[in-house]
Amino acid sequence: MNFLNYYAIFPQMMGRCLIFSMLVVFSTVGYSQPQSQPQSPTDDEIPFILDDGTDLREFGDKQSGRLLKPVKGKGEAFGPKQRARYCHLKKDSEKVQWVLNDLETGKVISKSANAGQLFFGASVSKVFVAAALLHKHQGTLSPAQFDQLVNMIVVSDNHAWLALQRQVGDDGTDDAGREAVDAFVQQMGYDDIKGFQGWWKKKDGTRVHGNELNTLALSNFLYDTYQRRYKGAEVLWRVMHATRTGRSKIDKYTPRYIAIGGKTGTYHGPNESPETIRHKTIRAQNHAAVLKINGKYYGLSILTNTGSNEDVAILGGGLMREYLGVDAGVNCS
Repeated sequence: MNFLNYYAIFPQMMGRCLIFSMLVVFSTVGYSQPQSQPQSPTDDEIPFILDDGTDLREFGDKQSGRLLKPVKGKGEAFGPKQRARYCHLKKDSEKVQWVLNDLETGKVISKSANAGQLFFGASVSKVFVAAALLHKHQGTLSPAQFDQLVNMIVVSDNHAWLALQRQVGDDGTDDAGREAVDAFVQQMGYDDIKGFQGWWKKKDGTRVHGNELNTLALSNFLYDTYQRRYKGAEVLWRVMHATRTGRSKIDKYTPRYIAIGGKTGTYHGPNESPETIRHKTIRAQNHAAVLKINGKYYGLSILTNTGSNEDVAILGGGLMREYLGVDAGVNCS
């Protein structure tokens, strides 16, 4: 992200030397070469400062800066009622799927039997648009693009979603954007999903339905983002830590000491693609989350078609208790 325009407000009398020195300090918000081990902030550090020292809260407009606030678990009690519902949800292979993975190693800790089945992604797909845009621009965005990215991820703004998807393409059209997002998804190896929004009309006249995800691909994407396996991944990783739309989803039963980020999605409506998604109607409540527990990062990807935020919250709360040692644990055997 180029700060030249950002500093245009300074009087010319400040002199070229002063401007040059500030440009050296702030440079651009962009991609840093991966290190042998990702540098994760401690619980006491602010997660919005890049490795090169750039503070993302000071780059875009004031609204973006205000949105970038770290999120931790809501800390509601996970009692007998929630534990019983959790054990029931784990058996639902029709309407629920999940993957819990270690973002340090990539190891899958737990997954549902149907983790590769396509579900409707809803706004979770916005992470693929953000990643494709960052990668296209070598991890360097303009202040206006960064503001839109923050709004798309943190508060799930749909206007920003469509605008940024068009910018991923070569000619600024909807279909070019969809094609470019799909190309990025294929390049990253998530072959069996469609991370773009809407119907893509290909040059040969065929139409492909977007926004079809599964939790295996989402878990891989969270791992690749943490490990910075595409350009600009660090920017998206840090912005995701301000996501505020998950308070009634995975955040709800996550203890207050756990840092949490990610992207949520919600959509209720007709199934426009019954050839690939089995559900008669779409009642999507989804959450792809990253959790920092005892200094380690985990990915928790949940897609559901139950129409219930509470089901997502309970499934997330149960999985972290059963497999990650949170609180008193839970056992469904």
